[in-house]
Amino acid sequence: MELKEYWPRYLQDLIEFDQIAGAEQPEFTQAVQDVQGAPDDFFLSTLTEYGCRRWESILGISVSDTESLETRRFRIASQMGDARPYTIPQLKNILRNLCGEDNYSVRVSDYVLIVRIGLTSRSNYSDIEALLQKISPANMMIDLSLAYNQHQTLQAMTHSQLAAMKHSDIRNEVM
Repeated sequence: MELKEYWPRYLQDLIEFDQIAGAEQPEFTQAVQDVQGAPDDFFLSTLTEYGCRRWESILGISVSDTESLETRRFRIASQMGDARPYTIPQLKNILRNLCGEDNYSVRVSDYVLIVRIGLTSRSNYSDIEALLQKISPANMMIDLSLAYNQHQTLQAMTHSQLAAMKHSDIRNEVM
């Protein structure tokens, strides 16, 4: 959108107004982009760089320059899932939103909260750990670890396919 297009025709042809339009056009373009991008900041899944900065400031989250926008959205979502009291179904819902469907498991055994997260959520491990520390009752221990590849996952692969990989890759990489 050109700013000059909004002016009457006789002003568009004047050199002085052409210079004014040239000076004001970058700010006008930026304002249009900001207005068009504002709805993206209404939802966590579509937060822009500006929206992430704003929420991080509100929630007091520190960010490094190397973190991706997706990682920052995840941190914000984990901080915002803060409705009490916490129940196992509510914890499962939070983990489903953070890790994805069928990418986690939760169970309780003798005052121990056992949580396994899938390898695809490995980069969010520390954030999930902080979330569990925050929302778990004080009388429960937390047993959090990654759900490494198991026999059921590898069953479809042949021995020759497995022989081509290192043991650590078979255990730790997403198959």
